[in-house]
Amino acid sequence: MLKKVNWLRAILCVLVCGSPCFAQQQSGQHAELNALLAAGEFAQAQQFANAQPDATTRNQFLGVVAQRQADSGNRHGALDSLGSIYQPSGNTSGTGWASSWRDFGSVGGQGGAAMADFTTLIDLIKTTIQPDSWDDLGGAGTIQPFPGGVYIDRDGLMVRLDVRNSTELDVVRREQFDGMFSAYGQDVRNESSMRKVSLVRLQRELERLRIQGKSPDEVMRNMAGIYQVRYVLVYPEQGDLVIAGPAGPWKEDLDGRIVNQRTRRPTLKLDHYVELLRNAFSDDPTLGCSINPRPENLAKAKQYLSEADQKSISVGRTEQWLAGLRNHVGRQDVEVFGTDQHTQLAKTLVEADYHMKLIGLGLVPGVAGMNSYLDNLKQNPEQAKSVSMLRWWFTTNYQALHATKDNNAFEIIGPGVKVLSENELIGKLGDRVPTGKSDPLSSQFAMEFTKKFELLSAQYPIYSELRNVFDMALITMLIRSENIHQRIDWDPRFLLELDGYQVARAVAPTEVESVISHRITGGKTILAGVSGGVMLDPQKHVTPDAIKQDSYGILEAEYKGNAKIDLPKSVWWWDYTSTVAF
Repeated sequence: MLKKVNWLRAILCVLVCGSPCFAQQQSGQHAELNALLAAGEFAQAQQFANAQPDATTRNQFLGVVAQRQADSGNRHGALDSLGSIYQPSGNTSGTGWASSWRDFGSVGGQGGAAMADFTTLIDLIKTTIQPDSWDDLGGAGTIQPFPGGVYIDRDGLMVRLDVRNSTELDVVRREQFDGMFSAYGQDVRNESSMRKVSLVRLQRELERLRIQGKSPDEVMRNMAGIYQVRYVLVYPEQGDLVIAGPAGPWKEDLDGRIVNQRTRRPTLKLDHYVELLRNAFSDDPTLGCSINPRPENLAKAKQYLSEADQKSISVGRTEQWLAGLRNHVGRQDVEVFGTDQHTQLAKTLVEADYHMKLIGLGLVPGVAGMNSYLDNLKQNPEQAKSVSMLRWWFTTNYQALHATKDNNAFEIIGPGVKVLSENELIGKLGDRVPTGKSDPLSSQFAMEFTKKFELLSAQYPIYSELRNVFDMALITMLIRSENIHQRIDWDPRFLLELDGYQVARAVAPTEVESVISHRITGGKTILAGVSGGVMLDPQKHVTPDAIKQDSYGILEAEYKGNAKIDLPKSVWWWDYTSTVAF
């Protein structure tokens, strides 16, 4: 019996000869299992195999299920069946492979290449599927890696591909692109008005990859292409937690950011979610960043301005004088709190904050219908001061969380992000003194930025990415506040612990050039400098008083439409449509 299996971007040829053919054992439970496999009911076949009380029979059944799943192209299902196989006889603890993943996963480390997993897979198959039949124990069966280059169909036939035949290429795509297709053949690169991602199932798959010494694939890193979260769905009976929102194919833009091809909105990021979950479950769940001028430099700049007041500056020397001021102010320090500074999350917070300040002082264009602070000041010279020290910062801006009566479904309502403002004074030593007030023009810019946030996000994807961060911060705080993990009996420690899921490291943002600009109005040079940051405050939006009951029934309908879906274990994302047979 010749079996050729497409596995991990290569083909695993399994030649099993001389051992009893399972198909010949047509009696009782064997016949029932074969009937399920013949009908393609792999999920039910796996459940049937797991239910066998005898360990030897259970291992044999699961091995056959894994082989049939692999033959049909269901790689994740085959791995899931192998992961369910219990350890060989002699282990009296009754502990299965699956419960030993954390220890087993330490072998090989993070980021191992796909080819390195052949040894692990081969050893696992040989010790669990008819061990006496393999050639290294005197049997006739052999197993070896078979590098790709040609395509082997599901019947074991090796064929050359006609690249002009799109139908053939579609078949290969479904088997070669890891994670791109769900168990139902749904392509993650298709547009979806409402894609679901199970956070519980996603964690399970991440743990499986950790065991294999591999990193998350592209689909996982981009949360199946979702670019905006609309719903959070809790299923206590199924032990599941699902987020849902529009999704579609993605690409890398000119800035290296992964964005939806049509909307240019950045996809949700797995690493952002993990960092935000860790923050929500920490002792101090404050999160954000601050960009701060250095006191000694502000003191020098104040002295420089004081000396300039004693003599007139000709128009021709304005730029030279401003260059001197910038040199005195120097760079500003970046402080990130609530997350590791060496993460993409930290970079996103700082980048969004810094870019907003560039728009505020007219160094980067905004959108139609809004002016920079200095442009507003030029139009209102009577409000102009020689020097203004401004502070603008991002914070949360949700109208409410709508929820069903049982708090099993939530809908995020509101733009998510807004800008606040304040004027500051500079003390003799360069210290910044909050005033608790904001001048009208500074407040005007903050309000215009908030009002135009969607338009700004369309022009500058960094703001959409910030919105995604705010939404996921709200969701992770909701998980903790509502004890959702306990309600569904979910243990998120693999994501919460630093030695569990490994967040990618990034260069830490530590300092930026000071944002200073000027306008000349009425023969007078007007200066403005700015500081600020990002302050996430999702806790106030997840209190019982802040969560509003949905009165239209739409949320309840969305929840019930997904409540009875029966998914194989390996499926962690899906598009629910009436054409999908669950």
